[in-house]
This record gives sequence, structure tokens and C-alpha cells, in this order.
Amino acid sequence: MKKQFYKDLLYKWFRIKPRNVGTTLFAPIKIMPEYLIDTEKGQVTGVVKHNEKVYLTVHIDIPNKKTAVKGSLRKIKKHTKPFKKHHYIEMIKHEAEYLIYRERDNLL
Repeated sequence: MKKQFYKDLLYKWFRIKPRNVGTTLFAPIKIMPEYLIDTEKGQVTGVVKHNEKVYLTVHIDIPNKKTAVKGSLRKIKKHTKPFKKHHYIEMIKHEAEYLIYRERDNLL
């Protein structure tokens, strides 16, 4: 009750409207990365392909916490929108960690 009173008061005096805190956008991924897993070394390679052509390759070494990126998504920008290169890198990195830990758990 008090909260609404203060909001109304702020609007009357200063014409300040309360804002929404944030929004979340959901978008379908049109091009999914493919993964090559090496459980012995703890390495994962994620490849983003479109029409059988490789545009982005991400090598992730989980034990050494290293990431190597080669390529760009510029030529397929209209197919990857609203996702950008750093979104794909983060997605591949998180998926790699999950895949390596899952494979290690299955081997035990």
C-alpha cells in the first residue's frame, strides 16, 4: 500500500514513472555447433558450420583452462542473428565443460 502511494507521489511531483527491472530475450539458435570430444586430454573442439563450410572453430582445453578461437561469423550474420561470436564461444565453452565431466563420470 505504501509502495504504491510513493510511486504515485513520485509521478505526481516529478513525472517519474517506475521502470521494469529487466527483460529476457529468447531466440532460437538456427545454426548449432558440432562437437569433437577428446576425453583423455580433456579437450573439446566446437565447430560452427553452414552449408558444409566451417566458419568458426573453438578449441577448449578444460584442464589448462585455455580457449583458442579461429574464424568469424560475419559471412553468415543473417543466419546467426541475434547471436554473436562471443555468444557462440560461451555456449561452446559451457557445453564443453558439461561434456567432459559427463564423459569422465561415465568412465568411472
